[in-house]
Amino acid sequence: MITITREEREWFLRNLAQGLIEYMGAASPPIEVEEMLQHPPDIFGLDFGVVDMYSNLWDATFARPPSRRGSIFVRVNLTPVQRRFALAREILSAMITSKHGQVLGLGDILMDWLQESAEYFARHLLAPEPMVEVFQENGSDPVRFAKEFGIPKEIAEKRLNDVIL
Repeated sequence: MITITREEREWFLRNLAQGLIEYMGAASPPIEVEEMLQHPPDIFGLDFGVVDMYSNLWDATFARPPSRRGSIFVRVNLTPVQRRFALAREILSAMITSKHGQVLGLGDILMDWLQESAEYFARHLLAPEPMVEVFQENGSDPVRFAKEFGIPKEIAEKRLNDVIL
């Protein structure tokens, strides 16, 4: 395990998210998560599959069978905004368990805080800081923010309250 502070971890997660956003060329919300999963960066080509599932155990989870492609298994009955957030959250697990992520030691850095890190990462992937700053020039209404960014209202409220140091 590599010990880092919460601030360092959040900085790292924001930059991971920003790298994916820049790869996609996204300039305005909503961020097209499913498009990114269908056309991932080459380095994650074997890590970003999506499988629809009929289960009520969880909204989404990432799994990688031994020596096979990793996939995010996502419940089919989620609303579009719930689905987007669940997929964005599980992308971090895909990155951590990828060959590239293992070489970088992502598990050593993030595994102890996986749930918290995955949710923070997803909030910043779906609502990157430059886009949030533009939105906030016209106010900070969480309902309008949720609609514009295509995220659940409770996630919008958390994202608007994320403090960037």
